[in-house]
Amino acid sequence: MNEDILFNPGNAIASDVNPNDIIRTAQITADKRQQKDTLVMVKDKENNEHLLFEVSDQLGDSEKAHAYKIERKF
Repeated sequence: MNEDILFNPGNAIASDVNPNDIIRTAQITADKRQQKDTLVMVKDKENNEHLLFEVSDQLGDSEKAHAYKIERKF
C-alpha cells in the first residue's frame, strides 16, 4: 500500500520501531474491541516508528495532522 493518510500522532493506540510488536498489539486490540473499526499500521518516515490507529481517527487538513504511509490494515 502506498497510500498517504493524515492522523494526529496523539491519537495512536500504540507506537514502536518494531513492526511485529505493532502487529501483535493490533491483533490483541481487535480481539478485545466491541466496535469493529478498521485498524491501520502506518510508518513515520522521519523516525522510522510504526504507529497503530483506528481509521475513524483519520483527520482532514489540520495543523495537528501528520501524513503517514499505510503499511497494513487489520
